[in-house]
Parts: sequence; structure tokens; C-alpha cells
Amino acid sequence: MAPGDSVFRRWLGVPAPAETGDAEAVRRRLQAQVKNLEIRARRAMTEGFAGEYSSAFRGRGLEFEEVREYRLGDDVRTIDWNVTARTGRLHVKLYREERDLTVLLLIDLSASTRFGSGVMTVHDLIAEVASLFALARRDRVGAILFDDTVRTVIPPRQGWRHGLRVVREVLAAEPAGNATSAAEAVRTAARLLKGRGIVVAVVDRTCPMPRKEIRALAARHELLVVRAGDPLLEGKRPPAALPVREAEGRRRGVLAEPRPMLRRPGLPGVDVLDLSTSQDYLTAVRELLRQRDRRRAA
Repeated sequence: MAPGDSVFRRWLGVPAPAETGDAEAVRRRLQAQVKNLEIRARRAMTEGFAGEYSSAFRGRGLEFEEVREYRLGDDVRTIDWNVTARTGRLHVKLYREERDLTVLLLIDLSASTRFGSGVMTVHDLIAEVASLFALARRDRVGAILFDDTVRTVIPPRQGWRHGLRVVREVLAAEPAGNATSAAEAVRTAARLLKGRGIVVAVVDRTCPMPRKEIRALAARHELLVVRAGDPLLEGKRPPAALPVREAEGRRRGVLAEPRPMLRRPGLPGVDVLDLSTSQDYLTAVRELLRQRDRRRAA
């Protein structure tokens, strides 16, 4: 180890070596992580996250609920003429929004997500945000895990246990890809979703999003892009020269001056949320959901 490397290791968030030895110990550690995220997701639900989530995203359609007598102000297009003719009084059909949704998570596993300058890496943050959407409701949930190619496809299924499986797969995945093929992941999502659904892309903040594919996907589905970053890459680092190695390109260099990270442009017509490993992600996600709800009500 070079002189002073232990000091820089604290700032650069070098990932721990791959775990070896007792496979049972690794399994127990992963199980504990999944349980921890399950507890956090349940707590978020009791604090109102599930309701905000339901309000922010529309259902796939309308389901017939009941027929009742016409009231002043009811939409005349909902009049049930068969019941009206049979009873001699105006009746209308009532519908409720179908909440049985399909949620598809796009998870970035490129090597750059292994970075972390504090208590968590970017991959840890991606896993925690993914768990919110995988467990927040009893929707059908699936996931596409990708780096320089699509690595894993988990078809959407319903049920809490399946949601936990998605969380476990994301946590257990080891970020390693030397590039990020978001375009292939988006195209895979378009093929996988048959009806209208919700797509949540949780990616490294430096991930280039394919604008053409994103526009095509957003035209058919509800789409949210969450970009996760780290404060050390945003100019919030100590005033010292730091040796670094590029996670994906494998080049080496020195960060000599605080320099803000290049911000990716927005995606027209798509909600984009930027998060940091030093940030309370739940508060930020909930505020975005409230903004979506307000736009729908306007």
C-alpha cells in the first residue's frame, strides 16, 4: 500500500474486497440486509408513502363498481340507460381506477456504482430506492439489471415475497460492468411490458440516458428516472490532491481541485430525481410524488 493510501481510502470509498470463505455467513449477511430494507419499506408505508405513490401514478384503466341514482352534477355520459329504462329513474354507472399496476425497475450495475465516500456506496443507494418501489404496494413488480449489457431480467409478478426477491437480487448483484448500456435496458423494458405500466430507472448519475428510447417508452408508460450520486464527485471534497482510478475506464489520475460534476441534461416529459448518498432519499422521493400528484390535480 502506498504511503498515505489509508487516508485516501476513507475519502474514495474503495469497496471492501469480495467476501470469501463461509458461504453461510454471506447468505446471512444478505438476508439481514434484505430484512433491513423490508423494515424501512414497511415504515415508509405506515408514514404515508404508499398513498402518495398511488396518487402519483395512474392506474391502467377504470373498473365498473356500481350503479346508483343520478345526482345533480353527475356526468350525463355515465348514465346507464338500461337500468334507467327498467326503473323509470335516471341511474349512472360508477367506476373506480384500477390500481393493479405493473412496476418495472431498471437497475444500473455498472462499476461506477461501487463508489462511495461515506457510509454507503452509490449501489447501496440504488438498492434502497429500488426497495421502496418494489415493496411500497402489492403491484406486480419486475426488474432489469444491466451494466454494459442486460445481465438479469426478473419478470413482473405479484406478491410481497416476489418483491423481496427483487430486493435480494439487486443487493446481491456485484457492480462490475465497464460500461452502461441503458439503451438496451430500455428496449428490453418496452418489449417486456405488454400493457401500460410504471418504469422506474435507478441509475448512476453519470449514466447517459438514451433520449430516443426514453421518449418512446414514456409515450406508453409512466416513467421516472432516479439518478444516484456521491458528494465527493460533486465538488464537496477536501482541499487536497486525491489519487483516483476511473471505475469503468480503468484510467488513473489525480483530483487536484474541487470541480463540480458534469450534470446530465433533463429528459423532456420525464420526471428526473437526483439523489446523493449523503441525502435523505425518502424525503426527496416523497416530494417528487407529491409534485406529480399536484400536476395531475391541476
